[in-house]
Amino acid sequence: MPPTGHTYVLNQKLLSLSGDLWIEDEQGNNAFQVDGKAFSLRRTLILLDPSGNPLYAIGKSLAHLHRTFEIKRSDAVVATIQEALVNFLGDHFTIISATGDQLSVKGNFIDREFRVSRGGADVIVASRKWLAIRDSYGIQIAPDFETALGLAIVVALEQMELEEREGHNAGSGLLGGFLPGF
Repeated sequence: MPPTGHTYVLNQKLLSLSGDLWIEDEQGNNAFQVDGKAFSLRRTLILLDPSGNPLYAIGKSLAHLHRTFEIKRSDAVVATIQEALVNFLGDHFTIISATGDQLSVKGNFIDREFRVSRGGADVIVASRKWLAIRDSYGIQIAPDFETALGLAIVVALEQMELEEREGHNAGSGLLGGFLPGF
């Protein structure tokens, strides 16, 4: 059962000429923007509010031996996402927040049907089944979980999955190579 929160729509192929990806709310309004910083040596995605204010930076961490992404607010790491060393009972990734909370990620990423859970309760659920829009899927975030952080986690998971499918090609993915196939 999905969390009872707002639904956001992520369109996997929506790219404007400026290279921005918009995440829409359930009414079809632009709610958050993902900006790819192609000029960055280590490709970074920035999650922005509708006014263009940066909320989170999402990027690959080179400090870990195992494939890891970090989500930062300003310069502080607020979450680290690491691919599971062993896929135990469907756990594909582990997310550790700066506060020490641990979240698990399970599901089918090819079909965009996955859940992020904390203490056994779903805090983020993604599903294509909620939408009839091709190449899009819905994301629901529990009311007690920060929406922008939840969306930043989904964007990071998408990038990690894309790199896995494309043979760890760090130059591809969301925006500027980032999205097609997202």
